[in-house]
Amino acid sequence: MTSRAALLFVACALAAGSAGGARPNPLEGRLSLASLRPERSQKSPPRASLADWMAEDAASLYARTLHEVTLPGTHDSGAYWLSKQTIPDARFPPPWAAAAIAAAERLGVPVDEIITAWALTQTADVGEQLRAGFRYLDLRAGWNGTAWCVHHAEVGVALSVVLDDLAAFVKRHRGEFVVAQVSHLDGAFSSAEKAKRVRELKASLTDALRGHLVPVAVTGDGALILNDTIGEMVARDERVLVVFGDGDYSSGEKNARDDDDASDADAFLWPPWTLHNGWADTDDPDALVRFATDETIAFNEKGGGGGGFGEPGSLFKLSWTLTAQTSTVLESFLPGEPKSLRELDAAGARPSLAPFAARVAKAGCRASNILSVDFAVASDAVRAARVMNAASADEPGKREDRCGLESGDARGFVAATSE
Repeated sequence: MTSRAALLFVACALAAGSAGGARPNPLEGRLSLASLRPERSQKSPPRASLADWMAEDAASLYARTLHEVTLPGTHDSGAYWLSKQTIPDARFPPPWAAAAIAAAERLGVPVDEIITAWALTQTADVGEQLRAGFRYLDLRAGWNGTAWCVHHAEVGVALSVVLDDLAAFVKRHRGEFVVAQVSHLDGAFSSAEKAKRVRELKASLTDALRGHLVPVAVTGDGALILNDTIGEMVARDERVLVVFGDGDYSSGEKNARDDDDASDADAFLWPPWTLHNGWADTDDPDALVRFATDETIAFNEKGGGGGGFGEPGSLFKLSWTLTAQTSTVLESFLPGEPKSLRELDAAGARPSLAPFAARVAKAGCRASNILSVDFAVASDAVRAARVMNAASADEPGKREDRCGLESGDARGFVAATSE
């Protein structure tokens, strides 16, 4: 259904009364803001600790480089709590948020009643995400006028809160390695002020994680060097690799450059093209699996390293996430449709990951270097990454052809989840 058709359909449904003249409640069945926006985060049920899983897997993991493993990660890691304030920036609102604003105005309800449901991506704070085993953090940094905060359409907690959680984790869990990406440097400021604020942001990152950062290494011609094993970096206490800048996110072109990206002067902030983001940009579970299938095949045909997707030496991140579209938000007012990103994820992305990873692992392959998910503590991403790490074969000829996958085929993954 097109966005226009969805809006017309919803408008007609809302305008139509019942036989008795009663108008349907457009918010019926939606989660309340009390559950969507808790005081800080919703505490997930107790689970077996995965805070030290990399140290537990050291016998097989520490001898490998980052190109030879899959790390589980969280998408929009800081969007576990969001305020009512939207991020001030020329890029706001994205299409789905514009649809939410239009629907809210038509229905006469507060805008955040709708936006928050589709902007929240996690239920646990960053410290809990790390203790749950996730080793990649996707931190969107926005200037709210007084401080750098995390954001996803709406403004979240101060970035300093997240950095404190990360610093505390690496100090306590000395066998673990984390990749943190800081991007989406949004906010309402002039070019001159932005340059100043970005310098301050870079300084706060290096100060908060001082003593644990992986120094940037490049060849004479600018190629990235990530040849040290995880064990070697852990032994040197270089256990946090920070990727800084918008890169892929700022342009439709792969490995695009931005004036605010990490530069040659940033000794401990890796440039954004260190990671190439594989993102399906769809709300359709079948389309997500088809995209992941094609990306996984291509990734392994290039030897299982991210360089085949971007700059030499880069890592490949696969986002196993569903993304709200304009029609997704508008159709959420219809009976039986997901009312939030959390419901969309639970019905589509989450159930298909484990069988997909199992098939990839059986073929001796990995899906990516980083596997990023929404609502992480309820997902199978950590287990999926460990299964693929344990089964993957980096020697030539050891992997099954095309990782046992058929290009563009979602059968056996999404269909199985609805049984």
